[in-house]
Amino acid sequence: MATSTVNDGYRQYLSDHYAHVATPAALERKKSWVVANHGSHFPQSKDAAILEVGPGFGNIIQMLHEKCGYTNVRAVDISEEVVDVCNDLLPGSTELVGDTTEFLRQHAGTYDMILLLHVVEHIPKSDVFSFLRAVRSALKPGGKVVLEVPNAAHPITGVNMRYADFTHQTGFTDISLQFVMLSAGFSAVDIYGCHVPRESLARAVQRAGQDAVEMLLGMVVRLYMPTKPSILTSILGACATK
Repeated sequence: MATSTVNDGYRQYLSDHYAHVATPAALERKKSWVVANHGSHFPQSKDAAILEVGPGFGNIIQMLHEKCGYTNVRAVDISEEVVDVCNDLLPGSTELVGDTTEFLRQHAGTYDMILLLHVVEHIPKSDVFSFLRAVRSALKPGGKVVLEVPNAAHPITGVNMRYADFTHQTGFTDISLQFVMLSAGFSAVDIYGCHVPRESLARAVQRAGQDAVEMLLGMVVRLYMPTKPSILTSILGACATK
């Protein structure tokens, strides 16, 4: 997690909350999801300095290192439990920090890419801008941040994903996500919907059903907001450049 202070909600976040949904199969599927939705934004150089904030069970840093071939992948978290799990998986990869924003400020101009996968929604609204500015400062010139957040605008999943996790602090739509990224000083901000990869017949059927539902929902939403087209995938992705 990326918040500044470790509290009871994060000390055992993996075992008390995340483990209930992050089955081994789900963690494997997440690897395919990340590559399918964000892989086009990954650095070309395998020596690129990559930092993941809030690495969870470490499955993404493991994938970047072992499957994608990146040799300089690091992670930080405020939870000792997360750090221990990630270092068991990929020794020496993950650092325990007391204040992620301060850590980023102290590493100005260090990273080619920073990953924030379901991190920003855990940050109090009053701290979002300072955190994202610190992320920007930690990037090299031309470096990119890639992030995911639940889409609060989704008519079916939005409310559940906003409130089912008690540690969620802020909800985002495509419009508000673009606003905070631009306000934090990023350029070339690209907000996009994240989709289930068609990696198997079952996933292809799931994707077809989701696409059909989202098209129908989009038609309904446009009846109420005809001048404000919205992205209605359940998860929003973003890539922005320093």
